This record gives sequence, C-alpha cells and structure tokens, in this order.
Amino acid sequence: MSDAENTKRVVRDALREVLGDAHFGGAHVGNATGPVGGNAPACADDLCEPRYAPPPRVRDRAALEQLRTTTPARIAQGRTGTRYLTSVYVGLRAEHAIALDAVHSETPDDFAAKLGAVALRTRAKDKEEFLLHPDQGRRLDDASLARLDTEATKDVDVQIIAGDGLAAWAILRQGEVLVPALAAEFQRVGFRVGKPLFVKNARIGVQDEIGVRTRAKSTVILVGERPGLGTGDSLSIYTAYGPKLGQDNAEKNCISNIRPLGLPPERAARECAELMRRTFAAGGGGLKLVRAANGAARGPAGAKP
Repeated sequence: MSDAENTKRVVRDALREVLGDAHFGGAHVGNATGPVGGNAPACADDLCEPRYAPPPRVRDRAALEQLRTTTPARIAQGRTGTRYLTSVYVGLRAEHAIALDAVHSETPDDFAAKLGAVALRTRAKDKEEFLLHPDQGRRLDDASLARLDTEATKDVDVQIIAGDGLAAWAILRQGEVLVPALAAEFQRVGFRVGKPLFVKNARIGVQDEIGVRTRAKSTVILVGERPGLGTGDSLSIYTAYGPKLGQDNAEKNCISNIRPLGLPPERAARECAELMRRTFAAGGGGLKLVRAANGAARGPAGAKP
C-alpha cells in the first residue's frame, strides 16, 4: 500500500471511529455516487468527507450580544463557509497592526521627568538592537550606572523601576498613575521606598542589576508586555526579593494585564503592596512564597487544615 493510500485509510478510520458510519456517504469528494448514509464510501478515491450535523441555532441573540460586550476576546464571530467574515478578518488585521505599532513605540525624552524619576537607559543603543539582542536590555550602560550610583536612593525596602519593555505604550498610558500609587501603597504598609527610576529599552532582568547596585531589599519593575491582538497598553509588574544578578524567575512574582480593560492601576498598586508584604514575611518570593503559603494553610505539623 502506498503512503497516500495508507494516509487516506488512517484518516477515514479515525473519522469513522469518532463520527460513526452513518456520517459517511453523504458529502463526497469528487463525483461520488451512492446512497446518503450508506455504510460503504462511494468516493472514487475511497475517501469521503464526514457528514456533519448543522451547528445549533442561537436561541437568544440578545443574550449572545450582551456576552460579547463583556469581553475584548473574540467570541461568537460567525463565519462564511470555512472562512472568517470580512468584517472579522479586517478587525483581526487592524488589531495585529496595533500590536506591531506597540512593539515599535518609544517613550519621549522627557518622560522620566513626568514620573519624577531618575532617567536611565540600558546597553541597547536603539529599539532595533533592543528587539534583536535581549541581553542588551538587561544591563545598564556606563553613563546610567554612574547616574545610578550618585542619584538613586540606597538601602531601601522597595525600589520602584519603570521601564518601556516590549510595549512603550503601556508605561506611557499607565505609568503616571501607577508609579505614585505604588509608592503610596508601599509606604502605607510600612516600607521605605526609593526615588523612582525610569529605564529606556528595559527588559525585566535590569531590575537585578539595579537592586544589587542600590542595595535594595527588593525591587519592582513595571514593563510593557509583548502585546497580543489589540492590547498594546497592557502593563505588568515583576517583583524580586533579595536582588542578585541573573536572579531566577522562579524567585519572582508577576502581576499582569494592568490596564483599564484589565486590572486598573490603583487596584494593581494595592495588590502589589500586599504581595510584597507577604514576600517579606516569607523571606522570599516566587516558589518560596508559594511554599510559605502552603505551609500556613496546612498549619502545625500533624494538624488538619
């Protein structure tokens, strides 16, 4: 038996196993003949398309439309044959363009001043190098290291870092609200907070070097995430306790999807302060924080939760 014939047999047997014999014999490939619903395929090439039942009708279109308005996710889009509707296809292309624009967006030169932050930049000379060489976005350039040593607050509990990341739009749209909100929430729970820093062409890992150089007990970095369709304004916060160069992600925590359609900045700031409070109590973040939480849930040795 040839490879093509064997492939056809495997596909046909798999379809018959899932759909049953009654689904074969109606809609054929080629000019097949034979009774609808017959057990034996009558296609010339011995392979028939399954006869699928029609999709169920929508019983409450108003309820469906209401459901669609509750989420930016693409649900109940409809189709024409096996293809997207034209309006859906055009919408997908537009949202893809938004994501591309977000990746190539940049912050203006005066943005650090708007945040009241020390302006720093990584070793990535421009956006192209930042995108092509990720490691260049994880360390500061020499001029920024010197500025960090002279202008940054040292030995604080929490150092707040704002970065552009993979979508500068995110920090542009959420940063001016989130940075002061974070500082206020950290201070509310008793942490000493350093003067905020802004890093251009920043990857998450740049928080490691900053934490080590400033001797901060912990760092939080705000970065624009790699955008999905139509979501170029989504920001994330990454927290790190006991900073060290090349700190493993398993020791860090993340709060994501910070934007008006997701987690509002003010609420994200409260959640981050609470997360950091628990991190300090556990003596570490990431997996260590999870283990501490699981231990607390179990209670003393031998005790039932």
